[in-house]
Parts: sequence; C-alpha cells; structure tokens
Amino acid sequence: MKMLVFGPSLPWFLVKPLLALVAPLLPLWHSYFSSTRTYTNPILEGNHADPWILQHDNTYYLTPTMPDGTVGVFRSGTLDNFTGVLPRTVWVPPNTTTGVWAPELHRIGGEFYIYCAVQDGYEDADRRMHVLRGTDAQDPTAPFIDLGQIGTADSNYAIDGTVLQHSNGNTYFIWSGKESRALGTVQYLYIAEMDTPYSLYPESQRMVIHSPYWPNGTKNERQWSTSNPVYGVNEGPQIVTNNERTFLIYSACGSWDPCYSLWLMGLKNSTADPLDPNSWWSKDDEPVFFASEDTVGTGHASFSRDAEGVPYMTYHAWDSDAPAGWTSREVRTQRFDFDSEGIPIFPSAIAAGVELPGAAGYG
Repeated sequence: MKMLVFGPSLPWFLVKPLLALVAPLLPLWHSYFSSTRTYTNPILEGNHADPWILQHDNTYYLTPTMPDGTVGVFRSGTLDNFTGVLPRTVWVPPNTTTGVWAPELHRIGGEFYIYCAVQDGYEDADRRMHVLRGTDAQDPTAPFIDLGQIGTADSNYAIDGTVLQHSNGNTYFIWSGKESRALGTVQYLYIAEMDTPYSLYPESQRMVIHSPYWPNGTKNERQWSTSNPVYGVNEGPQIVTNNERTFLIYSACGSWDPCYSLWLMGLKNSTADPLDPNSWWSKDDEPVFFASEDTVGTGHASFSRDAEGVPYMTYHAWDSDAPAGWTSREVRTQRFDFDSEGIPIFPSAIAAGVELPGAAGYG
C-alpha cells in the first residue's frame, strides 16, 4: 500500500501551498461522505426508550431509559448510529427494579446535570423528579451524584422533566405530573421557574400549561390510552427553538399503546410569560407525528442537529408486528424541518431497515 509522505520526494517549499489548496476542499469532502453515507432505524436496539441526545464538543451523548434500571450514557460521533456502542453507567439508584425514567443530560453553567424520574417509595405514585450532577465538568460519562428531588412544595407525582432556558434570561422546569395522589390516572404538563439548575424557587407554584381535556372539560380522546381509557396522558415535554420562536413538543396516549404520538404547542410570541397558561397556543385537533402502517408507539422525542445544522428528531417506537408494550421500544431518528413560518413539520414514521441519508457527524 502506497502512502503519501512529505519527504525528499516533495520539496518543503511546496508543502504550504499544497495545504492551502487542500484546506478549502475539506468541508466539501465532509459533505460528500455525509451525503453518500446512509443509516437505518433503529439506531439503538433492544428495550431502550425516552431517548435524549445532547451534542457537546463534537460528540453526541444519548441517555435513554435503560432496561437495567440505571442511568447509562452512550457516545458517538454521529447522531444516527449508536448500535454496538457500550454505555457508561454514570449512576445507579437505590432500587434498580423500579427503574430510572427518561434521563435528560443538560449542560448548564459549565456543569453537566441529568434530570430523571425515580420511584422514591413502594408505589408508582411515589415517582418524583431528581437532579444528578456530574463529577467531571468536562466529561459527561464520568459518575454523577444525586442532588435530590426537584419540585414544588405539594410534592406530587412527577416524571419527564426538561429545562427551558428562555430568552428573557429566566430558566423554567417543565414536567408531566398528576393532580394529586387520589387522582392518579390523568397526566398534565406543568411549569415552574427554576432558582438554580437543581432547585425551583421556594415559593414556586406549579402551573398547568396543557391537559388531555378540551376546554369544555370533555376528553380529547386521541390523548387517552386506547387499551385502558382511564388514563389521560400528556408527557415527555421537549423544547424546540427556531429563530425567536419557542415550541413545546409533547407525547400523548399511553406509551404502552400503538397510538402513542407527538403533539405541538408553543409560546405565542417571544415576550410571552411561560408561567402564564394563556401565553401558550396548542394544536389539539390531531398529532403531528404518529403511527404508520409499519411503525407504532411513536413518541417521547428529543431534538438536535447534525454537524451541518440539519434538524433531527430522535424518538422511540416499535414495529407494528411486534408485541405492544414497553419492552418492544427501540430508539429511532429521522430528519424534520420547519415551514415558511418557522413551525416544525414532521415526516411520516419510517419502517425499520429502510435506508435513509446519513446525518453529518464529527470525525
């Protein structure tokens, strides 16, 4: 095999001009390989759900709900392939049998934090949001420590917490919760202002910003479980920003049902107060991303961009011929886009195994 060597065969005074000629072509070389490379779904197989991807220092970090009940971090140079990657376990809860749900890895104020739902008692009603902080500010695969619960004084059921860092300079916590322990079958979306990355203001009251009911109090049927219709579900809130617009994508219907889907809402303008329920508009007539003939259970997405800025949605789903339920969920990703008004528009759910254009990656 021949190798290009800068040595006696190439005069030294030609090296610098040659490099000057090659350097402008490197982005084109990168684009060529990202556009010709393909990938297929799933990007992570085998009972992984609630995927969250953080891009940091030219690396993508994936934190899904893990089948072993721990918090694991997968890393990759591209967001469309984590197959074969071994996770680094960064935190083990006191009880792994009840699992850690929907861990989200965020970088705030130069530190890494993971927001996750942990069952603190004997029943599912005891599940609360916790904050973990990384022990290494430069490495999100290093161990994390539990800083405890994050929530309002009423301390009700809470899962799927995420963070909105608003252009007004304030930071907000948004999560899925229930009205009370006695009323434990309906999940709403709540918001409160954060005091620190690991706490809310002591006087904070949770505000409902969306529910699975119509304004007249009747059920929005497509947001309720089809297999067990006592469950109304709004969960998995995720923030998408585009220019000065802030959108919130959430999941509805039961996560164990094929009808699981993504729905769209957003702030009415850039100066609207996120704590005011009237500041939010919502598209309640139909979901924006839902089951197809081949792929069902499509929900709990996170949103990121590849190395060239192309937006991607990463979600969990399962094949339509697989058994319905949590253990069939796999991590998948697809491109999405924005319309002329800057509103997110979503594709149809693609079947597993279909070749798609590869995402631009790093290295």
